[in-house]
Amino acid sequence: MHFKPLLLLPGVLALALTVAPLLPVTAQTMSAPTGQTPKHVSTLNLTATQKAQLKHIRDTTHSQINALLTPAQQAKYASAKSERQERQVWSSLNLTADQKTKIRAIRQSAKQQMNAVLTPAQRQQLQQRRPH
Repeated sequence: MHFKPLLLLPGVLALALTVAPLLPVTAQTMSAPTGQTPKHVSTLNLTATQKAQLKHIRDTTHSQINALLTPAQQAKYASAKSERQERQVWSSLNLTADQKTKIRAIRQSAKQQMNAVLTPAQRQQLQQRRPH
């Protein structure tokens, strides 16, 4: 199954942003493009309210991460995003250790916020879809 974000989640991007916190930042994505629900989330039967809340979390997460990037990194990411190469660009951004730490914290927070939006049944369903 192909996961596309956060931008958290992002990426739902999001729940696209719900990548194990131990994975390197370079293997994570921002979030799904604005207004687009990640594929692995679209079958959770989300309510309109849940979709709106998750979109807000993804958008906020994307903005927070973008604010951490230098103008050169932002330009490089924007270019990759327009070419749908978001996943591959992370390793070439040369993120500092501080940026990586802050991005992990932002994503972890987004993951917690997104999990709070889901019902227990939806969380379980999502967890079963994730690769182990």
